[in-house]
Amino acid sequence: MKHWTQLLMLTTALASLSACESDDEPQDTEDHKHAETGSLYLFATRFEAGDQIETYLVTTDSFDKQTKVDPTDGPKLLGGIVPTVHNGAAYAPDSNGPVILRYEPNDSGTLEQTKELSFAGAGVTEIQSWHVWIVNDTKGYVFDPTGERIIVWNPNDMKLTDKEIDLSALAREGFVQNLVFEHSGPNKRGDQLLVPLGWQDQDGNSRYASGVLVLDTKKDEVVEVAEDERCGETYASLAAPSGDVYFFPPDWSSAQHFFAENHKPTCVLRIRKGENKFDADYMLDLSKLGSGSAAAGIVPDGKDGFFFTSADEGLWEDRENNGDSFWRVWHYSFGTEESREVKSLPDWGGQLYYVNVGGEHYIPYWHETSKGYQTTLYRVDGPDDPESSLSFDASWNAMAKLR
Repeated sequence: MKHWTQLLMLTTALASLSACESDDEPQDTEDHKHAETGSLYLFATRFEAGDQIETYLVTTDSFDKQTKVDPTDGPKLLGGIVPTVHNGAAYAPDSNGPVILRYEPNDSGTLEQTKELSFAGAGVTEIQSWHVWIVNDTKGYVFDPTGERIIVWNPNDMKLTDKEIDLSALAREGFVQNLVFEHSGPNKRGDQLLVPLGWQDQDGNSRYASGVLVLDTKKDEVVEVAEDERCGETYASLAAPSGDVYFFPPDWSSAQHFFAENHKPTCVLRIRKGENKFDADYMLDLSKLGSGSAAAGIVPDGKDGFFFTSADEGLWEDRENNGDSFWRVWHYSFGTEESREVKSLPDWGGQLYYVNVGGEHYIPYWHETSKGYQTTLYRVDGPDDPESSLSFDASWNAMAKLR
């Protein structure tokens, strides 16, 4: 199978913006206040110039079909940077070193760099966009895979706290652990944070084991490392009204998992409310709910179901002519236990990514045109087919509501 997702592995965080939500009330200080003078939205647009990737932090005061986006009207960052939005500010890793930069809107609504925090003193050599999570105003996490640890920092003061969380329990011989700190991954449950966990070897091949790291965000320590080998790698999560949390695979792992010699169906696992281990009696066959082939998820519909992608045999056979877009979008309802193909959406290049913009979910679809890349957003409103919203002439790294 032609493994087209190497590009996605380099830009995993294109998946989504880490717009972290906290149960804690905002704790603004004089050093970190944001004047609210109307709505403000962030577009992190992406351009490729040869071997160089550029990210622009563009702001607008609207987010609808009439919105016009100048994709280069904002601070330029080198690299495929995905900022994390919290409390009216955008936090962006610096591609030149282990540094997080804080950007805040000025009086005109344009983002300006106001502070920076270096993690070099903690022995960190690099910070990836998808390895940053903000718990609340005064606590953030940075995953350091080479050190098998999480570094704790203060987003408000932009200082290190001198605290670390030891992750040596995640070590598996021959594999490197990967915590999914993108917004679609972690699920906050009281003081606990459930983080999807996977392992890959040096060639990017998955270990085909589902993992979830359960953290105590008050004590900053590991509570549990849940592990299950019935399904492939875990990537995204969905919390049900019951309090149960469901965990879904990514496209790059599910395709490997399904088409391997001893393949198994792509499936979904869950951790029950009040528990920290996978439910041994539950497995949802995502392959069977779709085309019968490899499947990946998810985009919550805000009601009782979700959207996911499933590999289409006809598109797969013609993949060299369709740019490797051999996935179709499907929808599943927990209530009716029925699934259907969403025929109004285009063929997809794998994973369905979504962004949370002011509490609403949008699915970005980007494709190449004669003038470059174009991104179209599809608004999710329940189980009905998502409807197209605004478009702009660029690829994307992130979108969110700043205020």
